[in-house]
Amino acid sequence: KSRKFVLNICKEPSTKKIVKILTNDYVECFELVAPCNFQAELKMGQVKEVSVSTPGQNCSSPTHQLGKCVLDWRMVRDGCPGLKIFGGVGVKEFKEMRARRKKEKEHMRKASTRTKIIKVGKHKRRLRCGECEGCKRANCGACRNCKDMRCFGGRGTRAQACEGRKCLGMVGGKGKDRKHGKDSGTKGPSQELPKIPVVNWTKFILCTIK
Repeated sequence: KSRKFVLNICKEPSTKKIVKILTNDYVECFELVAPCNFQAELKMGQVKEVSVSTPGQNCSSPTHQLGKCVLDWRMVRDGCPGLKIFGGVGVKEFKEMRARRKKEKEHMRKASTRTKIIKVGKHKRRLRCGECEGCKRANCGACRNCKDMRCFGGRGTRAQACEGRKCLGMVGGKGKDRKHGKDSGTKGPSQELPKIPVVNWTKFILCTIK
């Protein structure tokens, strides 16, 4: 019996999520290439390594994050008790990434509720919460915003906080700061999940066993 199984799916007949159960009790390495809405549920008692990639079709999120596209981590975790490597990342490390990201998102949510809003003339202005990790840091003196500050010999034209001192409550709020830090230099939660590879189809392959 082969210890490696490779499944390539060209496309799905629907753009909606289609959950399918893939069962195998002897392969140790499983590789899946499928559209993002394939959403397979794995039940593989012996598998130790799972690889996943996508042609990028039918995906609601262009980031193609590992554990969300093609294979939902919860459907893999429950059905593969012996899994060691998921998408090229150790399972222990992947769980730690998810935990840190969840913790940081929760911290941002709480910080956003502490952010004060004041009215300046006809405009509303949000103030820093003063309690998050970003607010408590000191100016680094090395980023472009610090170099523009008068205390560091700059001209003071940017009027922006140090890139390392962005208030998490303001980053997670509304307006320009929420757009992944396009104008603020901050990209929201720092712990981004790994992305799965996007492949280009050159020919139709239904199923390949190695």
